[in-house]
Amino acid sequence: MPSQIVIDSSIVQLQRLSAYLVDTLGELRADSRASTLEARACKEILLSITVLIPKLQAARYVVGETSETGRCTSCQDG
Repeated sequence: MPSQIVIDSSIVQLQRLSAYLVDTLGELRADSRASTLEARACKEILLSITVLIPKLQAARYVVGETSETGRCTSCQDG
């Protein structure tokens, strides 16, 4: 299913971005000249990503339950 490929790819990319931001935050903390604004931005983005990843993981299962017609196979009307 193309939808699942997009979701899985998005999850992987967000996990990579999350790891990069964690590394960047470590570097910013080690550098006394680092901008607190930059660190705050990294933290905010990291927080958003940690919320998005579980939502995408849940969406992967919803998409998996959708039939070829685009209707949910677990719905009563489907």
